[in-house]
Amino acid sequence: MTFLLSSLRFRYRRWRGVRAASRGLPRPTQTERTLIDDLRERCRALPVERTRGRTPNEADWATAMNRLRELTLRADPRGFLRWDVIIERMAQSKPEVTTIELAALRALPDWETRWKPALREIAVGRPIPYAEFPESSEPLIQAAYTLSQLESMAGRPAHEWEHVVEFGGGFGNLCRLMHQLGFRGTYVIFDLPPFTLLQRYYLRSAGILRDDERRIVLTSDFAELERAVAEIPSGAWATFVACWSLSETPLALRERVRPLVERIGRYCIAYQEQYGEVDNAKFFGAHWIDGPRTVKRIAHRSADHYLVGETR
Repeated sequence: MTFLLSSLRFRYRRWRGVRAASRGLPRPTQTERTLIDDLRERCRALPVERTRGRTPNEADWATAMNRLRELTLRADPRGFLRWDVIIERMAQSKPEVTTIELAALRALPDWETRWKPALREIAVGRPIPYAEFPESSEPLIQAAYTLSQLESMAGRPAHEWEHVVEFGGGFGNLCRLMHQLGFRGTYVIFDLPPFTLLQRYYLRSAGILRDDERRIVLTSDFAELERAVAEIPSGAWATFVACWSLSETPLALRERVRPLVERIGRYCIAYQEQYGEVDNAKFFGAHWIDGPRTVKRIAHRSADHYLVGETR
């Protein structure tokens, strides 16, 4: 009985939070309604993922996919940045981290001309304004800081990258940020099906992804990912990007990804030392891919690192 009551209270709190995410939103415009209907139709076609018989990491992400599918069908996606599954996975409030990272961004010589304009939030998803910089949000500030570090380590500003292949793109935050910074190359995001659909909704709502767009590829199909990588011209400045995503995947999938990264030629990765049953410090520290590399510990984040390297 105690367990049942605890479970019911937990579910009630979660749905109360979901209702609060959409409270006060006006009726959707015709454009918004079209995007919402498209998102739900595509999401409804997805199967419910099984969680039993999987490794802890696999079961964890299967649970997340099921939760996102459920919320997409039952809640207003215009407030998705306030959904529990998104907050837990990719929009966490970490003011002690965000304060440090915002200060570092403000100290950059091109803060006023480059980073500050790019950090202006949009209404899509209903992001929570960050008190110290209300024009932006914690997820966007954190993404900008990470990108500033990765591009510095890579030796080339992100808007000059010609091709980006992002593994696990969240809700599309980094993709939009890079376009705000002037990126106009090809951008591929490979992710789990419900998150791919959310990225499509977000980037279409933001006006970055259009129906006739060919530069941006959003996919959950590994074969399509392989084709996209194969189409990158030899000698082009391309990079594989994975921000706390590759380090959360099963080892078998990492091995499938390895040849693609070698083909791309460069990689920019952020990872945590431990995730579930996987020792990432050992995995990435064992020269996952041969070639020159730089590892940088993130001092203000517990046991997190940046890894930037080349395969050529």
